Amino acid sequence: MPLTDVSITHLELSKSDFSSRKSNRQGVSFSHVKTPMPELNRFFYSAIGGQWFWLERRPWTLVQWAEYLANPEQLETWVLAVDGVPAGYVELDRKRDKVFEIAYLGLLSAFIGGGLGAHLLSCTCERAFELGGETILLNTCNLDHPKARANYEAGGFRAVRTEVKRKDVPTEPPGPWEGAHGRAE
Repeated sequence: MPLTDVSITHLELSKSDFSSRKSNRQGVSFSHVKTPMPELNRFFYSAIGGQWFWLERRPWTLVQWAEYLANPEQLETWVLAVDGVPAGYVELDRKRDKVFEIAYLGLLSAFIGGGLGAHLLSCTCERAFELGGETILLNTCNLDHPKARANYEAGGFRAVRTEVKRKDVPTEPPGPWEGAHGRAE
């Protein structure tokens, strides 16, 4: 894999700057996965992230996923569905008192482009604030969906710093599973 400059933008949202942007689409639900399910998180991570070079967790074992999800008081998983069909997910991580981080957030390719990303982000922020959060952190990079940062900023997030890291990145996104290369259009 060639070394590539990855520009990572760290964003922050305070409760007072939040702008909710929920969809009016019928049949949309946002559900908490109360029992940690490593297989579910891995599915979403690979199926969504395979389009956008989410690579760090691809080699994780079932044990690593289970350990990561072991404390549901700290890390919550939520699923966005449309008419009962899973459309996306989010991992909301309590970093410290009143500070949460959106560790991962994304939509399956069939659901991109209809305003559901803004809906998912809004529901996630509302949940963090409901839990007592006052600040929400997240980051995005030049390998994510080209409209990701604009979506975050439209919700009230502001960039607080940018860093560039050299990383081994394949020339094409790996796809949702081995042998399924590229983005589904």
